[in-house]
Amino acid sequence: MSDSFSLKFLGHAGILLKADGVTLLCDPWMSESGAFLHSWHQYPPNDFLERQDLYDADYLYISHDHDDHFDRDFLKDFPKHKVTVIIAEFLTDTFAREIAKLGFTRILQLKDWESYHLAENFSVAVVKDESLYKIDSALLIEVGNTKILHKNDCHIPDEDIPKYRKLGIDFLFAQFSGAMWYPATYAYEAKKQQRIAAKLKQDMLDSFVDFANNICAKHVFHYAGPPAFLEDELFHLNFQENGIFPDQWDVYEELAQQINGNLSLLLPGDVVKLSSDRQLEITRQFSSLELSQKALVLDNYKQKRAAVIQSYLSSLPQPDQEFLQEFIVYIQQLFSASIYLTEKVNALVKFTLTGVNGGSVYVETRDREFAIMRSCTETPNYEFTIDTAIANLLVEGKEHWESLFLSMRFKAKRRPDAYNWPLFAILRYGNEPKLIAQVEKTLQAAENEEFIVRDGEKEYHVQRYCPHAGADLSQVEVHNDKLVCPRHRWVFDLRCQGKCIVGGNMPLKVYQSSEIASQKTVEEVNV
Repeated sequence: MSDSFSLKFLGHAGILLKADGVTLLCDPWMSESGAFLHSWHQYPPNDFLERQDLYDADYLYISHDHDDHFDRDFLKDFPKHKVTVIIAEFLTDTFAREIAKLGFTRILQLKDWESYHLAENFSVAVVKDESLYKIDSALLIEVGNTKILHKNDCHIPDEDIPKYRKLGIDFLFAQFSGAMWYPATYAYEAKKQQRIAAKLKQDMLDSFVDFANNICAKHVFHYAGPPAFLEDELFHLNFQENGIFPDQWDVYEELAQQINGNLSLLLPGDVVKLSSDRQLEITRQFSSLELSQKALVLDNYKQKRAAVIQSYLSSLPQPDQEFLQEFIVYIQQLFSASIYLTEKVNALVKFTLTGVNGGSVYVETRDREFAIMRSCTETPNYEFTIDTAIANLLVEGKEHWESLFLSMRFKAKRRPDAYNWPLFAILRYGNEPKLIAQVEKTLQAAENEEFIVRDGEKEYHVQRYCPHAGADLSQVEVHNDKLVCPRHRWVFDLRCQGKCIVGGNMPLKVYQSSEIASQKTVEEVNV
């Protein structure tokens, strides 16, 4: 059985794998339009790579629908005559339909862990993100006896770790850098913003190390980030002291000291192989790609992409005089998608729309009320500030909130300073009935099953699943009466009726028994 293969790194989460006479292309992000309303750009730059090798692929795997993995501008011109697209079988067929719109006719949707042979000694299996409403996946690749896990930014739960460890992962490709809008878009003073960013960055690096070591990966590659921000307002985020977006060089020494396997740093164009005695070989194709002078590289990159970014922003049509009413109707439809979640929002939300034909829109959801208003004298609990030309893309269905959030072309404030998951669930999934129903199902199920956790001599009966994304908490340890969810690091104080003290605004349902040995019933103390 041959283990011979050639793997070319394309930058970000893109890889091109050739084995057994077949070529597999994964998550190519190549277009000069970048991603997320032209806000993200590939780093290191990869625009010098030849595309013909990519166009010759027999199979194309796309992990999920984010623009930095699902590059529509690149894929619309991709040859369609022979390639088969591989994706996970998600809860909804929206992603498959988006791919079909680009002209792809061969779309293979694989069930979790379903092995599919690309050739005799070359197979793949897809594993979805455990949060079924989140469209994301990882790809397990087997070439002979060599196993490659293209994890990208898919979450793999702790309970699946033994399965990957038993498989014996030879090559792990996993995200290590940030990919979210918090805290950069929030109205924090500089020191607080840096403090939050530093903690988030460290948590991400710790998670990267823990996963790599827990599955005993032999060779580890930190990739799938960061993006480059090439406009003045966000340019400072390119430097690790200012945000959650360290690059591979920033953290290489720190990670290398902690990773049990062999950590390697790849540049776009690098080719990875295993020698006959299974030693790692990396061939650097473009030695001129010198990124030690990051500021200079980014300044040149900024100038190179400036015209493309400006052309896009200038092309956005300005909304007409009826826009504010159209936005109200649109928001009404989103919140109407789930009465259950709307009640859970329990906040006064303000949308400040700046620019041509803008204004303010308030959404009242406190105390099980629901109303939409154009004016209000109260201070909102949550506020989003968005340019009308960008907001118009949402109303017209040309963009989604997830893309807006990741683009960071908005500003936000929140009082109290806590993440309101039901609010973001409505905005992100309210236009997808199956996905919003799954969010409801996850939250409702989280409230209805309990288990026992112990902290020294104390014993708590708590809900089994996290109220945020439904992560199973049954294997979590409690320290100093604090329970930390392993998925998004929300922290719940069990002494304070399960109050979420880090992460969000939803408590963990807690039951307590004061007489552990004899009491047969449990008193609910928090709903």
